[in-house]
Amino acid sequence: MIQYASGGKESFQGKRVAISGSGNVAQYAALKVIELGGTVISLSDSKGALVATGEKGVTADEIALIAQLKVERKALTELAESDNFKGKFKYVDGARPWTHVGKVDVALPSATQNEISGDEAKALIEAGAKFVAEGSNMGCTPEAIDIFEEHRRSKKGEAIWYAPGMFIHSHPHPPIHPHISAEYRKLNTPMKTGKAANAGGVAVSGLEMAQNSQRIFWTEQEVDSKLKMIMEECFKNGLETAKEYVEPAEGEFPSLVAGSNIAGFRKVAAAMKDHGDWW
Repeated sequence: MIQYASGGKESFQGKRVAISGSGNVAQYAALKVIELGGTVISLSDSKGALVATGEKGVTADEIALIAQLKVERKALTELAESDNFKGKFKYVDGARPWTHVGKVDVALPSATQNEISGDEAKALIEAGAKFVAEGSNMGCTPEAIDIFEEHRRSKKGEAIWYAPGMFIHSHPHPPIHPHISAEYRKLNTPMKTGKAANAGGVAVSGLEMAQNSQRIFWTEQEVDSKLKMIMEECFKNGLETAKEYVEPAEGEFPSLVAGSNIAGFRKVAAAMKDHGDWW
């Protein structure tokens, strides 16, 4: 997303990244951000938000400590209130990080559903956020998505750009889901499944199955390389599908909401046809 939006001129390098959650998704998202040169400025748990007060943000070593806290079923307050870290973090009790992180470039909701509200979406835009990608399923409320999509349309290349995570509806003829943008609603197309920004977990499960069935073992680096290729293709698929079905105005980022959901529907529909469910 960052490379596409910047014409290849930018990456995660130097970006301030707000992350929610502190479980597997959040931990590995944070480690990947650090690996790519970004600064992780927040994590959270069910009791509140951990916000870095220094310029260095959360380090890989501190994420390892947080992982151990999770194993021991302890809260992030244990880290924030310890003598070694009192001056480095503030813990905001009962809050999510989005309105407490100050300037931010990227937001990665990675905790639970509906964790970015409409007001928090506005706050992220005001804080300078340019990219939102869901690590959690349905991380943004319908109101937040509408705000992101309206900003994308109105501000063109200066807008925030939102990448949806995943939701699944098993009904054969479901109503149009509120998470789908206005452009997609106009198509009046029954939706089956949409996967985009957080497809990596399912993808790695598939890679595990491939290794098991072949009785082979890939290194962490090999799995990460294959995952990167899968996610790049996932992004390109959603992007190109959006261009095909919901042509963006001049200077406007394509709608990854519409593109990802339409691409997901097309894949499921094609599989159902191959299985003989319809012809």
